Formats: sequence, structure tokens, C-alpha cells
Amino acid sequence: MGEISGFLLWRAGNAWQRQMRKLLKPYGLTPAQYLLLAGVGSLQSGHGAPVTQAALARHCGTDQMMTSQIIRVLQKANFVRRSKHEGDGRAVIIEITDKGVAAARDAGAEVEAADTVFHAVLGENA
Repeated sequence: MGEISGFLLWRAGNAWQRQMRKLLKPYGLTPAQYLLLAGVGSLQSGHGAPVTQAALARHCGTDQMMTSQIIRVLQKANFVRRSKHEGDGRAVIIEITDKGVAAARDAGAEVEAADTVFHAVLGENA
């Protein structure tokens, strides 16, 4: 396959995913779970309005069904709480728990450091 850019990007993406899975495993998180957990934390701290599941999916660029499934897993692990929106019966409010804040903060520091090292090969002009 040689130097086909799509193939190289696919390989790099897989290598990054493997590294993130390994790094996040001690926190009981997958990369997708971390993405949504960090997204809830970011949205929740960014403004006082409740974070809806739909807004979280838009913010993270994830499918709404996948977001719903992952949020349920995070709820069972006590990383987030889910509740009905008082003004919209169809909406679900997501709130990060203290456990979720700690996991997102601690894992986030490691993710950021690993990301910096992983992408350092691209140089400063990337």
C-alpha cells in the first residue's frame, strides 16, 4: 500500500485509538465515553443552562443514539446523572457527578500529555 495518505491516516488513527484505550482503561473509560464525559464537563462549566443529551451530541459531533447508549453506561458507573427536562418532556438533562469530574480531570491530563507526544512527530507546522 506504500505511501497512500488515506492508509497512513487510518494506521495513525488506529495507533492513537489503541493508545487512548490503554490510557483510559484504569479510569474505567473508553475513548468514546471519555469524549462524552469531558463534553458534559465542558458544557456544564461553560454556562449555567442545563446540558441536554442532544446538545452534548452536537457539541461532541456524535450520533444521538450512540450518545444515549454511552450516557446510560456512564450513569451506571456513577460518572453522570440523567433526569427529565422540566420544560421539554422529550429532552434528557445530563449532569456530571463528582466522580465524573475527577475522572475527566485526571484522565484529561493524561490524554493531553499523550496527545502532545503522539502528535509531536508532525512538527510545529502541522
